[in-house]
Amino acid sequence: MSEEKKPGHLGHRQRLRQRFLEAGPGALADYEMLELLLFHAIPRRDTKPLAKDLIEAFGSYRAVLRAGIDDLTTIKGVSENI
Repeated sequence: MSEEKKPGHLGHRQRLRQRFLEAGPGALADYEMLELLLFHAIPRRDTKPLAKDLIEAFGSYRAVLRAGIDDLTTIKGVSENI
């Protein structure tokens, strides 16, 4: 596949990690910070939609991190394993 025909999502995780490492957490949107965490729990799925859904449901990155398991699992795509 030529460089210009590759889908934009290829390498997304690595680019996001690199941006975090080079510029720190202030360079990322809240949903992107959440994506970084979700990468570890969901190795083979696009985590951006779930990260955005969680931020929308709870209002902020901080609120997602503070949410209880019962509240988190009400979000489609979130299980106790995640």
